[in-house]
Amino acid sequence: MTGEETNDAAPPFPAGLLHELPWREGFVRRVFAALLLVSTFALIAAAPPPAPKATPTPLPVALPSAAPKLPLVVVYPFDFSTDMRSDTGTRTAQLFISQMNAAGGVDALQGPPAVKRASYLDYAKSLTAAYYVAGYMTPLGSGVSLVEQVVDTSTGTIILAATAQIQNFEDATSQAITIRDGIVAREQSKAQAFTESSAEATPAPLASNQANIGGGIAGLFKRRPRQTPDPHVTAIVKPAKGIFVVRAGGSPGTALNEATGALYSALNQHYATRNTNSGGDAARSANAICGADRNNTVATGTLSSKSVRHGFFNRTQYSFMLDVYTCFGARLAETSGDGDSVQSAVSAAVAAYVADHPLNN
Repeated sequence: MTGEETNDAAPPFPAGLLHELPWREGFVRRVFAALLLVSTFALIAAAPPPAPKATPTPLPVALPSAAPKLPLVVVYPFDFSTDMRSDTGTRTAQLFISQMNAAGGVDALQGPPAVKRASYLDYAKSLTAAYYVAGYMTPLGSGVSLVEQVVDTSTGTIILAATAQIQNFEDATSQAITIRDGIVAREQSKAQAFTESSAEATPAPLASNQANIGGGIAGLFKRRPRQTPDPHVTAIVKPAKGIFVVRAGGSPGTALNEATGALYSALNQHYATRNTNSGGDAARSANAICGADRNNTVATGTLSSKSVRHGFFNRTQYSFMLDVYTCFGARLAETSGDGDSVQSAVSAAVAAYVADHPLNN
């Protein structure tokens, strides 16, 4: 067979290209990896910053509410007759303080014995006290006549006054609780007036703990079954002009302490009364008694007695002549009273004076 034969097979692959192929495959892989790495960094750079980590908010903690502030009350040692024990006034004040604090609703503390009566108000104010308590004691029969006064330091006026016959420890305790109840009632009334929106709500009364914690003070009084105190405490508005009481004179001498105590008690129901623990000629000593405190009068009296026939028996009748002087020693009034007892005679004389001189002038 002649002529050229035709070969359809593909031409042979160039030999030089076989040597270049492995290098080019590696190059492509490296370029791809570089592009992938650059893309990754670009994505990371373009990603938003992570949100800050939330800090949990602590739950509010309820704080304990402050206890209500109790009214501070200064109780001064009671004045007393010279015929009584020298520590009677201080120990009685201690009894009042312990019982008032035990009953609650007030913060009572003792005033120093060195503080004079004229400085009672200033000293109580220096302690930011709301009230102070003062009083006078004198023997009366087999017991004690006790006069108490509660003064509001914001006004300097007597807002409570009480007179009681004390025969035993329980009687004295009752008077302390009565004073405490009067102060608490006044404080509740003031709070209720301040918050008129709750006028229909009646404040619950504070519990009264009348435990016998007097300790050694009980020796001041005899013990007998306790008497129920009068629950009603009346606020007394007294005239500005007060009275100094001078020891009564006359006879019988054994009843003069009783007459002086009865005079103090009877006058104190109507006027701001103070005891002087002095006796003698009241007209002559009036100027010295008043001193710089001139808005006062000076009162004393003379006791007498006589035996009168009553049926088949005789009995003693008493008369009391009340004398009241100005601070200059001039006689302001003279009234008298009669009665079957010293107290009733003195009370009758004082009632006559009050009717004629309601303002003590």
